[in-house]
Amino acid sequence: MNYLINCLKYFNRIYLIKAIISLLFVVLSFTMYAQDDNCTFKLEEAQNLYELGDLDSIPSMLNPCIEDGFSGEELSRAYKLLILTYLFEDNQEIAKYTMFNFLKNFPEYEIKANDPVEFTYLYKSYHTLPLYSIGVLAGINYSFIRIIEPYSVSNTNNYSGEYSYSGFGYQAGLQLKRYINQNIEINLDAIYTAKKFEYKLNQLDSKIEYKEDQLMFSFPLTGTYDFKLKNNKWSSFARMGVNVDYLLSATANIKRTIDPDASVDNISSSDIDILKDRNSLNISAVVGGGIKYYVKKGYVMFDARYHLGLTNNVVSENRYNKWGNYHYVDDDFAMNNLFFSVGYVRSFYKTKQKK
Repeated sequence: MNYLINCLKYFNRIYLIKAIISLLFVVLSFTMYAQDDNCTFKLEEAQNLYELGDLDSIPSMLNPCIEDGFSGEELSRAYKLLILTYLFEDNQEIAKYTMFNFLKNFPEYEIKANDPVEFTYLYKSYHTLPLYSIGVLAGINYSFIRIIEPYSVSNTNNYSGEYSYSGFGYQAGLQLKRYINQNIEINLDAIYTAKKFEYKLNQLDSKIEYKEDQLMFSFPLTGTYDFKLKNNKWSSFARMGVNVDYLLSATANIKRTIDPDASVDNISSSDIDILKDRNSLNISAVVGGGIKYYVKKGYVMFDARYHLGLTNNVVSENRYNKWGNYHYVDDDFAMNNLFFSVGYVRSFYKTKQKK
């Protein structure tokens, strides 16, 4: 019986605690709502006082809500009203300080047609520059092989090998952008990239089917030039630069289908480690472009790039490693790639007064 009583007391305490927490949550929510509603009322009252020319009490009404209460459009209106109040009261230093804080919160603000001349003049005395940006991107890619020099154990004049893409590769990574001027940025990316291609070769007594998968870190260093559109929400850009790939892994699937008349079994192997047959570092030229859609303190982008391989992927002294088992020989080749990505970039601004 005592055990039952103790259990009931325990559960009563739990329900009491839950009830207290729920009550506190309701009170807190009501308090926050009331505070927001009160700040909205104060903003309207301050606007009316400003229009009547009664400026003295406006700072004390708005400053507490600017610190904790306003957000979004209300915060912007409050800052602008406070700046105008200080300007008309000839408190130039406080007006400048408030403008500085306004631009820290709204670095992408653009002057509107109905903004007062005094506000516009002070606004134009400041620079707000996107000092640097950090972004993420992800997408798909195609690989195209460019033969530098074909190789074969027989006459290469009768070469009949054919390279093609083997489905989509993918990429995902980070971007760091450095602002140069209104149109130009320098970009350094660190991207995890998966590429793939396939190769087919008809020989006298057999057919070779070869598929290769590569994983790497890619480090494109590029410059972009922005073309501003009439609609300030959109811009396009062109890109040019250089890329370095650091190879992490390379695997191959090889199938050799032998003429039935030869009375020899077909040969097939998968996930063959060929990292030692590929150069670890490869360089490519980069060209591309895309579009940006601006959101608050950043933008969403669509990015297209073409990488033109400049270096040989193959370690020459290892090219015949797979001849004995599969009758396959590596050509000297470079890899070209077409990339399509989407991403989000967050801009970080610096505000300073013009000299």
